Amino acid sequence: MISEKLWSQKATPGGRRIPHDIRVELYFFVRELRDRGMSYREIQRIVERERGIKISRSHISYWIRGLHIPLNEPYNHVDTSKERELAWIAGMFVGDGSIKINRKGHFLVLKVKDRELAEAAADKLAVVLGRGERYAVNRMGDGRYYVQVQSRELVDHLRAWENILSHLERSPREFIQAFLDCEGGPIGHISASGRFFARIDVDNTDRKLLEAVSLKLSNMGIISTVSIHYPKGKVFVTRKGRSVARRNCYFLRIYRQDSIVRYWEEVGFVALRKREKLEDIAYILSNLGSGWEAAVEWIRRYEYKRGMGRQRWFRRKRFLEWEDALEEYERFLARRSSD
Repeated sequence: MISEKLWSQKATPGGRRIPHDIRVELYFFVRELRDRGMSYREIQRIVERERGIKISRSHISYWIRGLHIPLNEPYNHVDTSKERELAWIAGMFVGDGSIKINRKGHFLVLKVKDRELAEAAADKLAVVLGRGERYAVNRMGDGRYYVQVQSRELVDHLRAWENILSHLERSPREFIQAFLDCEGGPIGHISASGRFFARIDVDNTDRKLLEAVSLKLSNMGIISTVSIHYPKGKVFVTRKGRSVARRNCYFLRIYRQDSIVRYWEEVGFVALRKREKLEDIAYILSNLGSGWEAAVEWIRRYEYKRGMGRQRWFRRKRFLEWEDALEEYERFLARRSSD
């Protein structure tokens, strides 16, 4: 039996906005009442009294005469036994996912910068929704990639916050990987004193979600902190114009060397650019630590570019020789001291 919480939601006559799984249960309930000799009007009153949902007599007639049967509707049913894939999708949803509802149906949409991430989502959605092949990955005008699937059951499942937290609880690795792939990434830089520092950051406006993720990371031996990034009302001025933050934004940060390396070993990233950067950072921290030699190795692999927004270090197509990287390191420190 569906819980009272699900039955209490509002629905238009005819049940067009009733989740598919509830509609299936209603269908069998209506057929049972009809077998007892109830009239359409009596069935309508009983369903509304016992289930809290109003359905039209014409809809009851369709079900009883077999004209419209919920079991035969072309919905993509969710295979809840695919827990790891479903947890990954839940992490993706709270990251870069969104829901679109219109006359054509209920859609889950993912829009991301990295094709590898979109393809991973298309594969996992196919597994969860029982599709034999990957869903289509398309490209938008702004260069991002997107995947879109239609499934009322999946949309209803992901809109329930308790389901999101349940997936984080049961499959933390998959959930966290997708969430950080969408909302965060590894960062490496060189301090004014010439030392190498690295961290993994993820931003989100939901502090409770970040704290729940932080707790699961700690269970894996990965230490992180959650702090406020910027407050509600902060004004941002960019090339696209002026905008104002409508909510507080928080960040989760992994900054200890051993925790960064452990994150690389236990979780990692799907997006190639993030995966390569984390591999480089983990190699440097594991073999050279965070001193000047680590900084030179970073410059051997990454080039610093001004005026590129928050992303300032870019992976070189060809790594420098050590001597060339050492010279570049000295020039970099000289520029920093003169700024």
